[in-house]
Amino acid sequence: MIERIRGILIEKTPTFVVVECGGVGYGINISAYTAGKLPETGTEVTLYTNLVVREDSMTLFGFADTTEKSIFLMLLDVNGVGPKMAQRILSGVTPADLLNMIASDNKAALGKIKGLGKKTCEQMTLTLKEKAGTMLQGLGNVEGSGITSIGALTGAKLEAVLALHTLGVKDPAAEKAVVKAAETLGDSADAATLIPEALKYL
Repeated sequence: MIERIRGILIEKTPTFVVVECGGVGYGINISAYTAGKLPETGTEVTLYTNLVVREDSMTLFGFADTTEKSIFLMLLDVNGVGPKMAQRILSGVTPADLLNMIASDNKAALGKIKGLGKKTCEQMTLTLKEKAGTMLQGLGNVEGSGITSIGALTGAKLEAVLALHTLGVKDPAAEKAVVKAAETLGDSADAATLIPEALKYL
């Protein structure tokens, strides 16, 4: 199994890259999340990989970090989710947000990811809710994991954080602002009320 590749990035698109290693160019499928973390072509890059072997093909998938790779493998446990769909899911949302959506049983947020139907969203939360929660707890304090204390946020607070993400506010600033807003407005405040209040703390 090819677990990791380090070499020169010689070609990149939003969904596919070619990395030259030892004189061999490896074609690797990637998510939009990983594409956004790639260096310029001609420079060295390291990708964590998973080789999917089928009867008539071998397809290599690459990930910017081990967290994204772990989530990719976790998604494959969901009935009806194959490697290509898992790649599309990780292209529509960050690994941190996806884990939080699953762990908090937020089917409404999952349904906004392109290509995910109601039945698949239900299967994802049913199959992976416990695993996603465990992963969040295990990675919450790991530097560089991309996962933060947002795992403790649910309901309106989580929706408010995700809304701030769409506005371009990154973690941990988004999470801290929402927590402060909730302290001011009370735990019963809905997302629509929390969002403008949270913006005051940015």
